Amino acid sequence: MLNSSAHTDDKFHLGLLIHLANQFKDQLISQYFSDADITAPQFKVLISIHKGWTSPVEISKNLVMDAGAMSRMVDRMVKRELIARTPNPQDKRQVILTLCDKGQALCDRFEKDALDSIIGKLTARLTPGESRSLVELITKMLPDEITAPHR
Repeated sequence: MLNSSAHTDDKFHLGLLIHLANQFKDQLISQYFSDADITAPQFKVLISIHKGWTSPVEISKNLVMDAGAMSRMVDRMVKRELIARTPNPQDKRQVILTLCDKGQALCDRFEKDALDSIIGKLTARLTPGESRSLVELITKMLPDEITAPHR
């Protein structure tokens, strides 16, 4: 059953607005880290490792990223010494990703400064109450299995 409120305006349907908000957020991330030559997708890989995901397969599923694209990105990030790739001791066919010092520094910078700056710009036109409501509504909209790993 379709929720008719999601289709009130053909130009700005909910799917498009969510996509545009995500694009805007990625643009803000890329701008913030432009001095470090880090793109939003690369940063998402770094922060995923920082949060404890160590398998490229886990990360690509979490980020809804094609496995081939993930593999190429990991290769570039290893060459730039942002992350390290080591064989999994329990299964030599798999690898474990860890942050190198440069990658860890970027994650620390994000947690200390960037998150507030990026979220502040993303929600600049909202009141604090509207921001809280948006968080509640998006959390309610998403299935528990998608939000559970981030709680």
